[in-house]
Amino acid sequence: MSDAFNRKLSPWRGPVLASGAGNDHIEVPGKAENFCWQSRLSAPTPYEDDLADALEQAYESGAKTAEEIVNSFNKMHFKTQSGLSWTAQLLRSEMAILGH
Repeated sequence: MSDAFNRKLSPWRGPVLASGAGNDHIEVPGKAENFCWQSRLSAPTPYEDDLADALEQAYESGAKTAEEIVNSFNKMHFKTQSGLSWTAQLLRSEMAILGH
């Protein structure tokens, strides 16, 4: 049984500029278990799962822009985490938070 997130992922410390080629690996090569699909520190919340499902539905219906995505969300009555109807700005803000 595998975890839904990578328990061994080091906390994000912000960008560190490399001073030479090969420096600043995400993990020490050969020292971390490779979960190539797991780059999160915890399992997704029910809201995050619902948001992913809503995004899939929006894309499947042909949405490509933020405005088209929020139109799709609002048509399916999918609300923000705080219960608001979506706007393009709210979508951009949410993606900036969840996609860091």
